[in-house]
Amino acid sequence: MVGRWAPVVLWMAVVFFFSSLSHLGVAGRVPDWISHPIEYGVGAVLVCRAFEGGRRRPLTLSTALTATLLATAYGVTDEYHQSFVPGRTADPVDVVKDLAGAAACALYRWRTSHDAAGPSEPVR
Repeated sequence: MVGRWAPVVLWMAVVFFFSSLSHLGVAGRVPDWISHPIEYGVGAVLVCRAFEGGRRRPLTLSTALTATLLATAYGVTDEYHQSFVPGRTADPVDVVKDLAGAAACALYRWRTSHDAAGPSEPVR
């Protein structure tokens, strides 16, 4: 079980690290509307992977939605964390961007898991 969640925790640590920086350097040139959905989309897919546990069966919609919720909840805590970092601010709009990326990627993962299963598997 620890192995399944290690990539999620590692990704969260990467996000935390960059959120701790007052100045992002070159990475700061990437617009928020691009970086936030990518960050939290990756997080949601990693959570989906952890929930799947290495099983190669279609992902349930509830699992994809739970992954979206968890990734977005981490986005809320990340914005709170940024409110304490000099030169950074907490922006509720960033959480919306996090939600958009997490939902898009988790739902894409859900859809593709059904496509890979073939036509005999019903979509749940």
